[in-house]
Amino acid sequence: MDLNLKQHVRQAKDGDLQALEKVVSGIQERIYGLALRMLGHQQDAEDEAQEILIKIITHLSDFREESAFTSWVYRIACNHILTARKKRTERLGLTFDILEDSVSAGLENIEQLTVSGPERDVLLEETRVGCMQGALVCLEREVRIVMILGEQYGVTSKEGAFILDITPELFRKRLSRGKKSLQDFMMKNCGLVNSNNPCRCHKQAGGRLKNGLIDMKFVKKEKASQGRTEAVTHLRELDEIDRSIAMYRRYPEYHTPESFTHIMKNLISTGKYNVLGG
Repeated sequence: MDLNLKQHVRQAKDGDLQALEKVVSGIQERIYGLALRMLGHQQDAEDEAQEILIKIITHLSDFREESAFTSWVYRIACNHILTARKKRTERLGLTFDILEDSVSAGLENIEQLTVSGPERDVLLEETRVGCMQGALVCLEREVRIVMILGEQYGVTSKEGAFILDITPELFRKRLSRGKKSLQDFMMKNCGLVNSNNPCRCHKQAGGRLKNGLIDMKFVKKEKASQGRTEAVTHLRELDEIDRSIAMYRRYPEYHTPESFTHIMKNLISTGKYNVLGG
């Protein structure tokens, strides 16, 4: 654990509200990013991330430093998300077959993408990330969360076993299963992964824009061009079989919305949620 964060945790447990704010600031992007990847909807992610952070605040006194603080945080977050009711994206019942049909329909009804410059970069990246997110949601929750932890957060099977209260072997098994499912779908459909596929982001973006499907705001405008260029360049350096998972490893970082950060600061400043109350 980062030494500063470790110190802030200890100070927060002693009732220091400024230290508590620093603890929350140090982990909120990870929690929000985990929730957004799992749920695929910004408002749902904000709601669940707020509940997770409140749980962490009110149970901070239970942290005994027997594990890394981030592992303890992920354990609370994952348990909360896995036991929560299905959210709006999950309730759609998306499967790989349905997603494949959606990709095919987009190619049959191509709308010309007329925008250019930074706006075009954002639309292309929103389309790429939206497709990746859609494929993630096709995975069962238990497999999806292992994929996110293992491939996007770099969690080891030993750490993942602690976080999810399963064996390291089961963590690796779920990770392998998730990777295979995503690779099969991407190899069959994505033109960035397999150049023989007709699907390209610019072919899908026009129709998605017209139908109001590009609204998840995953991509930061100022990073869209550089992020996409780096991602595509990196993919070209890999064998086809490695490109699918590489797409997920280079998922954009999610920054918590300012409104969310403001809400958490206000909650801490009111003293409503007592660290010693867990």
